[in-house]
Amino acid sequence: METDRKVLYFTRYLPAYRIPVFNKLNKELNGRLVVCAGQTPTQSSVLLSDDLSGREFEQISLVSRFWKGDKIHFQNYHPAFEKYPTPAVILAEESPRSITLPFLLREAKKRDAGRALWGIFYSVHREYSGSHPLQYYRIQMADRVEACVCYTRGVRDSLLPFVDPAKLFVAQNTLDTDQLFPLYDAMKQEGQASIRKRLQIGVDEAVFVFSAILVKRKGTRELLDIFGRIQADRPATLLVMGSGPELEPMKSIVDEKQLKNVRFLGSVPLLKDSAPYFFAADMALIPGYVGLVANHALCLGVPLVTMEAPGKLPFHGPEIESIVDGYNGFISERNLDDLESKVRALLSERSVFSENAIKYAREHITLDQMVGGLTDAINHAWQNRASRS
Repeated sequence: METDRKVLYFTRYLPAYRIPVFNKLNKELNGRLVVCAGQTPTQSSVLLSDDLSGREFEQISLVSRFWKGDKIHFQNYHPAFEKYPTPAVILAEESPRSITLPFLLREAKKRDAGRALWGIFYSVHREYSGSHPLQYYRIQMADRVEACVCYTRGVRDSLLPFVDPAKLFVAQNTLDTDQLFPLYDAMKQEGQASIRKRLQIGVDEAVFVFSAILVKRKGTRELLDIFGRIQADRPATLLVMGSGPELEPMKSIVDEKQLKNVRFLGSVPLLKDSAPYFFAADMALIPGYVGLVANHALCLGVPLVTMEAPGKLPFHGPEIESIVDGYNGFISERNLDDLESKVRALLSERSVFSENAIKYAREHITLDQMVGGLTDAINHAWQNRASRS
């Protein structure tokens, strides 16, 4: 992109795990990225770290308003345009929750900026249908802009019947693999047995890790049911990372069932701190909703087991596409018996699944691939902006 004009990214709020993405994207854009973000909603279900240090890009703080928790969002985007009245491209978070998004895109067009949307373009809570009013709205918004940045190839495929393929790009959603892969390499050299000893975990136990906000949708009850079945015939440890409303109910179940070696670790937001717990585990066991935890686990050589979506709902985040059933994890039928059988099958071949997990991660879900997709979409939006149509 041969211009000194800025690329403005508008988002409801800035989660800490995105900082490495934007640092690398800023370098690709020769220092022209400006992240325009509001404050985190107090009732958000998103688990965030308070550590926003390490930013190498410019950030403009915007005033946001949320209603019904974080279901409806309004953001005053004018301060960004006051500082940078002629941006090259507007990249915006794709969300029907933002009632200001259509006006933001109209403003971008008036200022001769390319327009790109970045997101999943559907709801995981609703069966996919182009005729549903909210889904129709999302498709129309996608069709209006010059580029759509899709979280995964599956997201891109869902838009293909409705949107010009030339404007569809994939920025495979992931975490900071520039940090995760070296962590994996160092722990691999140290050895799992040594790390388990450091964490005071039995070397020969079956070890499971669960990392998520503690809500029922994540499968917290099923997690304890399966762990109880496994522990009934072999030593086992369950590492639970996260906080949320299910914490106390989970503790009550542990006491009621007299489960042993269930360790509630609380929130562990930093990758370097959570990595040893992942690496010590035989698998990530997430019976319910799976999102970025799939990438987190695979990038540390940890296979993942979950259950399929209920009915025709998407249910899982698009990152579930990274779990190749029978290769780097399992997606069981939606019942405890099949889930248990898949857990036991993986335990019997853990080393093979682990090798497949890290191999898949290095080939398919790297930070470089994600930033490359974003950069390609931004360049396409600039080259195909409305003024050049």
